[in-house]
Amino acid sequence: MSRLTRKLCLVLVMVGMLAVGPAGASVYTINFDTVMNHLAQSGIWSAVRTMYPNILPANFTLDPAQCDMNGGFDISVQPIQLFPNGMLDSDEFALVAAILADTSFDCTALGGTSHKQVHDAWNKDFAQAWKDLGGTDTSNSTIMRVIPDIEYFFTGAIIIGDQDTMAFPLLLVNIIKGNDSVSSLLGGATMSVPNPDNYSLLYPYLGWCGDADGDGCSNYNEYMWVKANGGGRAEYLAAALNPAVFDPAHTHDRMCDGSGGLLGEYFSDDPTSTRKLTKLRTARVDHQITFDWGGSAPDPLVPKDNFSVCWSGLVTPLYSEPYTFLVRTDDGVRLWVNDELLVNEWSDHGATTYSGVTSTPLTAGQPYSIRMDFYENGGDAVAWLGWESATQPRKGIYEMYLTPGRGIGDRANDWIRNPANGHYYKMTPSVTWPDGNALAGQWGGYLATINDAAENDWIRYMFGPAADVMYIGANDNQTEGQWVWAENGANFFNGTYTAGATVPPWYSNWNTAEPNNSGGVEDAGMIYTATGLWNDLDPTSLRYSLVEANTGRINMTGPSPNNATIHEGGAYTMQVNVLHPYGHVDYQWYKDGLEISGANEAAYTIDSAELDQAGKYTCIVSDIVPGESPAVQESSPVHLAVLPKVAIPVASATGLAGLTMALAALGARRRRR
Repeated sequence: MSRLTRKLCLVLVMVGMLAVGPAGASVYTINFDTVMNHLAQSGIWSAVRTMYPNILPANFTLDPAQCDMNGGFDISVQPIQLFPNGMLDSDEFALVAAILADTSFDCTALGGTSHKQVHDAWNKDFAQAWKDLGGTDTSNSTIMRVIPDIEYFFTGAIIIGDQDTMAFPLLLVNIIKGNDSVSSLLGGATMSVPNPDNYSLLYPYLGWCGDADGDGCSNYNEYMWVKANGGGRAEYLAAALNPAVFDPAHTHDRMCDGSGGLLGEYFSDDPTSTRKLTKLRTARVDHQITFDWGGSAPDPLVPKDNFSVCWSGLVTPLYSEPYTFLVRTDDGVRLWVNDELLVNEWSDHGATTYSGVTSTPLTAGQPYSIRMDFYENGGDAVAWLGWESATQPRKGIYEMYLTPGRGIGDRANDWIRNPANGHYYKMTPSVTWPDGNALAGQWGGYLATINDAAENDWIRYMFGPAADVMYIGANDNQTEGQWVWAENGANFFNGTYTAGATVPPWYSNWNTAEPNNSGGVEDAGMIYTATGLWNDLDPTSLRYSLVEANTGRINMTGPSPNNATIHEGGAYTMQVNVLHPYGHVDYQWYKDGLEISGANEAAYTIDSAELDQAGKYTCIVSDIVPGESPAVQESSPVHLAVLPKVAIPVASATGLAGLTMALAALGARRRRR
């Protein structure tokens, strides 16, 4: 039996015993107070403080009678600030221990958890923690010998799974791996920064903002209710594990149930496109933006350097008052709240904190749009989002106050909707102005018309990461000095920078000393996305162009597979994928131009193909935004061929008998040999 298996089976901690409960279920009896005392008594913390004097706060402790650091954290300051939430960490761990020790606990019917779910997650997470901490099948690791029981503390924090509880163990591993001296002392070369995707995170049930027994009252509010009535740990566990016992004032709490957070779109192409928010690698819901990746990758599908992220969705404040939003990043960042740009630091820099205050008070309970663009150029990577107000303490924003969006999209390849005017915009490849204008027509649009400063800024910040310069629809091709829009020929500016003027009520934003028709050939308008200012340019120069469309557009891939040949009776599924839709999506599949009744999903399956089901299949997709005309697009076709079944001859009884005798004779001859 391997060392890891023995540890899993015996749980050699604390009051360590393994029993077998009803139906053969495993009972783990774990004393997390003992675990925390072992960690607290380790001499490693003095070494960490020496090598990282600005990391751990002065009041940091792992004493189970005092430790309370699961109320959020702020990496925008040094030392890092670990906030209390009023619950002792040891009591939060005690909830895990109590469920592991009770094979009869099962509140899944009410939406809570069960002994089996926690037991299975513990086994999986313990094995993964052992591996990440550098253990092997035959031995534990250096850090496990230097800090006794760290594997149990580590597993307990990760199985609880909320971002606050996981913060300390993840921070610890990053500290160890980020310093050569500490790494050498604790065996950092064999350790791995944990990837939460490799673990079972049970924060909807075990986190302070979760609900273990499914009674609608969060673990936190059950704890505070018990505490206010003079109770302690035993009374808290009795309430948290019994749906009949709860604070009557809290029966519909907002939980960290896994549904909250912001949608993160992670992009990376190559080192030259670090900031461009192009080439989507993965998209996921991040429940909090509280990342200190160090030199590690944010996701297995994303490199550790040269990547960018767009987080988008809604934020719902608790109080009606102005809010300050804070970001701490390494490297560049931009932050919008309620479509207001609060932070604009799109540059390489070390971990630095920036903030912005909403220009008007936010209203409690009302969702507001929020978007955070971020890029990492090299070295360490940090991305943290927090808030504060007169009433709201300064800390990271919990998932209960965040709602994921549907994503913004690839800035270089997708149609992107401007919520202010409902128009859609897309970049062309690098082409001449006439070629860009022709592409715009083929796409059912026109080179962009910019009507006001708000639209100019939206274009600048939305497409700026992907292109420094873009052609727009401005041109004086027909009459020198008479600038018109390609969309409609509307004259918006006359003259040059020396003697020119905007034609009311139109808008222009020419750069200093522009337009100047340098060389007598500059007849095309372009925008510098770094500043939002315009210039005139030779239209034969190669540049990206920005296309605008007044009607809806859909970003769609598929159908996939796009062509196939199957045999009669075979099954086949074709599917389209709509990327970041803006409204409600409807699907309708067609065969040879005729509507297929009931085929109204993204995927269409033929369970048992018949010969007459061969043909051309397409899907018409509608993206319906309330108050707007729906965007409608037909997919590319799937050509399906259906071949007849291959006839298999039916053998007669006489033939089968003869075959049997022949096989028997052959076997007899082989035995004689």
